[in-house]
Amino acid sequence: MVTLSVKKLISDFSNNNASGQVLFTSIKDHLDEQESVLVSFEGISELSSSFINSAFIELLSFYDFKYIKENLKFEHTTKQINRLIKERFQFELNRDVVGV
Repeated sequence: MVTLSVKKLISDFSNNNASGQVLFTSIKDHLDEQESVLVSFEGISELSSSFINSAFIELLSFYDFKYIKENLKFEHTTKQINRLIKERFQFELNRDVVGV
């Protein structure tokens, strides 16, 4: 398992789409190599939905949710971060089921 520290990976962490895209690219590179990824949010207290969408939800375009759930883990999170990640994945998965 590879650990990605958001604070170390993104030198100018601005909690937006561009920062999320940097994390997404790194996660995808490892998942493409069949490596599990642990994302560390140490030192980060909040995330925006833009960051979450760019970093994690975009993964659904490349992998099914089961693969993501089995190979992507998080540490040093907060309730806000956990809630937002969960809500955004649920929304996208429900949208796919309903066909919106």
